[in-house]
Amino acid sequence: MFRLESGKINIAIVEDNGVARLNLRNHLLEMGFSDVGCYSHGRELKPVLRQRHFDLILMDFHLGLHKNGVEVVNELQKEGLLKPSTSVVFVTSDRMPMIVGQIVDVHPDALVLKPYTIKNLERTLSGCIRLNQYLRPVLKLMDQDQYQQALDRLNVMLENNPNPKIHTSMIKLKARLLIKLSRFKEAARIYEQILEGSDKVIWARWGLIQCTNLAGETEKSEEMLESMLGTHLTNDKACEWLTRINIDKEDYDKAELYIDKIKDGELSLSAARLKAHLYQAQDRMDDAIALLEKKRESNRNIREKFIEISLDLARCYLTLAESKPENERPKQLQVARFLIGSAGRNLHGQEMDIKRNVLTALAALMEGDTEKARELLSAEGGRDAEQMDIATPSDAVNAWHGLGEQATASELLHELEQRLKGLPDENEKTVSNLMMHKNQTALGDKKSRALTFNKQGLEFYVKDEFAQAIDLFYQAYLLFPAEAAFSVNLLQSMVEAGQAEHKKASIESLLNELSGQNLSKANAERVTDIREKIRKQKLI
Repeated sequence: MFRLESGKINIAIVEDNGVARLNLRNHLLEMGFSDVGCYSHGRELKPVLRQRHFDLILMDFHLGLHKNGVEVVNELQKEGLLKPSTSVVFVTSDRMPMIVGQIVDVHPDALVLKPYTIKNLERTLSGCIRLNQYLRPVLKLMDQDQYQQALDRLNVMLENNPNPKIHTSMIKLKARLLIKLSRFKEAARIYEQILEGSDKVIWARWGLIQCTNLAGETEKSEEMLESMLGTHLTNDKACEWLTRINIDKEDYDKAELYIDKIKDGELSLSAARLKAHLYQAQDRMDDAIALLEKKRESNRNIREKFIEISLDLARCYLTLAESKPENERPKQLQVARFLIGSAGRNLHGQEMDIKRNVLTALAALMEGDTEKARELLSAEGGRDAEQMDIATPSDAVNAWHGLGEQATASELLHELEQRLKGLPDENEKTVSNLMMHKNQTALGDKKSRALTFNKQGLEFYVKDEFAQAIDLFYQAYLLFPAEAAFSVNLLQSMVEAGQAEHKKASIESLLNELSGQNLSKANAERVTDIREKIRKQKLI
């Protein structure tokens, strides 16, 4: 039997078929694994991942009336719930190139095809776990976003690696780390070296395209993507990528040519949202609604997708209502409320409650009911971007801005900007950037907002109303952390109030940041005086 001397291995099985799930669990128990959790779909697994870590996830591709395994993995990565130190092994009976291509695109540690033998399963899991444990020092650093330290450790391990069989896996990991560190040309060279050995290695081709695009060589990356059109394994992904590139260039006509190469019935949920937002960027709301309605109907039996598309449709109708005079809004708002309500009836939980509250608040604002809107937004999570999925903060920014709560809107927008930097789903990132651009236009440019917050903060500061001053200086600091005056004002207010921390800022972190900046004589003198007060009050 398969037993690892290094201790207990935690495994999660995600499989919608009860009999298959039980059989798989029994196989694992026979191999010597004792800590095996079973889940029928991704939504069952998600809350568990917020509480505990799994060494390995066995993920079935087809999950019945729920999102498929690839969509689950994408969602978990997007929300930061799937750490690098967790191995992912896919299990499927589907050998279609399109399905296998989707699985390969999320870079699983292994793929097990049904029907499998116990010996094959044992060999696959053994290899994944042993590789994971060998690379554990690197992966744990990656879990903590310490990419430079992880790369340094990996380089040492590569120099001393006694096993040539895992060399490719280690080189692949090195390329990922170089991308995380924005060292795109070095990562590209790794992919080029792999492709020199064989140009059939698909993951290396995608990696090279990604590095080339991130390095700013857009035309070169487009040429490589063009060469990947027309085949079942790479066509759709290449089309989506070319669409995103041209949306970023605001060449919407060309973007549409590429996304139209994918049949509507074969559009993934992510690609359908991308196409709908492309239509919206062209002021073609009717086309966006028609596409989402068609996608919603075809996913009526897949509850999670049906709900997500319903909420996207609700956003379309809210946007449509906003563009019309007040007396012409009732019809669009009625449809939006119906869609929000139908989504809420079928799925519950805090994340869904926040989505529903924020969208309903937007509808209430358009009806002139600010009291109702404030009540909905003030419910738990209405100000906290970390409790929202990636689309909701943008809605919340619009709602709080509509209530005149500029500080809350600005802070949520800042949180959204930070989350988008590390978002792994490129389609979602492009969609969110389009939504965020509308937020930024509505709120105004960062410099003007920062100066306004700073001015308001000074008005409260001179009256010794430090709580209000601190929050306003904090907003200015978030918008322009490199502007020393905002940081010093925030620091001084916190010291005067005897407050060591405010949200994500602290006296210690502000001092460290200011020590690395070239300060004017006046600001340098202020910081010296502040340090003396900190010492006397023993705030740090």
